Amino acid sequence: MTNQTAAQLRIAISDMDCLSQGGFSSIAAIAKLALAALENPLTCGDIDSIAAALESIRSTAMDVENCINATAEGVGCHYVDAAQRRRWEAKREAESKKVKLSHGL
Repeated sequence: MTNQTAAQLRIAISDMDCLSQGGFSSIAAIAKLALAALENPLTCGDIDSIAAALESIRSTAMDVENCINATAEGVGCHYVDAAQRRRWEAKREAESKKVKLSHGL
């Protein structure tokens, strides 16, 4: 982590709080509406609208995750999942070996 000023860290934390409040409030509202639609006989069969709501939840969650991560990374404070990195490296290594084998190397 690089040396960040207290002001830079405060701005990053404030930005992340803003992103999380907006994104998670949207997710909660859409989920509430989707659940209500599933409980109502008049709307429970509207699969396309419910699917769109679920896709919106997924998209919003991914966007908020990426924005929060980028903000944290901008001040050198992003989380790194070491186990996930090891899995990615193992997959890259396995794919590299598979390519070499398929080319007769």
